[in-house]
Amino acid sequence: MKLLTIVVNFNQVHEIQSALTGLLEHVAVENVVVVDDGSTDGSPEIAEAMGIPVIRHESNRGIGAAIRTGIFYAKENDFQAVVIFSSNGKMSPTQMRRVCGPVLAGTADYVQGSRFAKQGESLKLPLLRWFLIRAFSLFATAILRQRFTDITCGYRAYRINWLFEGNVHLGQHWLDRYEMEYYIHYKACRHGLRIQEVPVSIRYSHLATGRHSKIKLSRSAWSIIRPMVLLPLGLKH
Repeated sequence: MKLLTIVVNFNQVHEIQSALTGLLEHVAVENVVVVDDGSTDGSPEIAEAMGIPVIRHESNRGIGAAIRTGIFYAKENDFQAVVIFSSNGKMSPTQMRRVCGPVLAGTADYVQGSRFAKQGESLKLPLLRWFLIRAFSLFATAILRQRFTDITCGYRAYRINWLFEGNVHLGQHWLDRYEMEYYIHYKACRHGLRIQEVPVSIRYSHLATGRHSKIKLSRSAWSIIRPMVLLPLGLKH
């Protein structure tokens, strides 16, 4: 099974070279693509200089749009599965085998990383975000009727053939921001995919002062939550 690493990037000039250098110690360059979501800081040029294919959005459209672009690229280039990786270095490439292994071995269709599973960890996660992530994971568990300890963790790997079948509609523009990740998760559960949760480490401790997660709770909360509200109610499809 061919698996593509989709590296999502937006203005990570300070972190991208280190993140990609570490990644390429574990993944062949031909199995990596950087999807740049309208960066203005020169970070995509760093990836290109490292010999990694870069797909550019002309403007910042959102992480969901970047993931969609990566999935379509995977399909067009005969990859059967993808893993999502961030250019800011918060994900450990040494755990790539842990996240991708069950999909490549055929024992799972979808693997969800978890900071809160046994042996998982999250370095420098603010207390408020810790509480909200745990609360949302409990809410999603109730909606999906399947237990998840950390549904917001972006370190995920999954087969993609099912995303182009039946009632999955990735092209919807309401999915352009954080919605896409939870839309795919919701659909994976409803499709009865074999889903496995694995422990991962997510760190922000390496970021310089003033560098932090781009998630703004005041603006992003509804974007994260609404697939788990609108899809069960039949208001979106």
